Amino acid sequence: MRLLLVPGTSPDRWARVWRERLPDEPLDVVHGTPADAAAAVLRGDVDAAVLRLPPAGGGAPPSGLPTTTPTTATGWAVVALWTEQSVVVAPQDHVLTVVEEVAVADLAGETVLVPGDDVLGWLPPDVDVVDVPDVPTAADLVVAGQGVLLVPHALARLHDRPGTAVRTVPDAPGSPVVLVWLADREHPHAQELVGIVRGRTVASSRGRGADGRGDEPTTPPRAPRTPRPAQGRTPGRTTGRPPGRTQPRRGR
Repeated sequence: MRLLLVPGTSPDRWARVWRERLPDEPLDVVHGTPADAAAAVLRGDVDAAVLRLPPAGGGAPPSGLPTTTPTTATGWAVVALWTEQSVVVAPQDHVLTVVEEVAVADLAGETVLVPGDDVLGWLPPDVDVVDVPDVPTAADLVVAGQGVLLVPHALARLHDRPGTAVRTVPDAPGSPVVLVWLADREHPHAQELVGIVRGRTVASSRGRGADGRGDEPTTPPRAPRTPRPAQGRTPGRTTGRPPGRTQPRRGR
């Protein structure tokens, strides 16, 4: 099976579990850009892809994502994995770094560097915008004090630079990460891959659900317990001691 990953997603754990469960079926992991990931599946270059979707709320996809979003209505199988927290990358001595979390309102008045491969498609109100070629260039400009950068957390880690600091923006839209493939060209081990990326154990159900995502892990129901008899003495029970005496009487 050939799987494409976009920047900020790591295959290490998935590949290890795949080798354990399917030692005779190689998982060929390749890397691609967020803008081309869906097209690679359509072309048949890969069997499936882990890619980013635009934030919820509609509107045009951001510049770094494909203009056509994979959906189940257009013949895709779409398995939601997680929504990644958005962060702000700022110079280490910037005023925003004095707190652990930055509110959207705190970004007003900042110069925001918007890369040409932006995957968030969102800007806070009342900011100055500077367009830059890509995320690596934007990270370098943050070091130089030219502005701040808004990206998913994984991309901030990927393009970490000395002299910068990262702070979460809890009330900013996140970046949804999904596993997709074409429903009519499903690989025989696609559902096995779903189980691996969702962290299911080997004993979990991997049957395909009605939504094309596969079944969730199931726990076998426990058999009903038979009530235990009361623990008190039953009438006429023999204890092996003379009646009315709990301890033998000692001679004087």
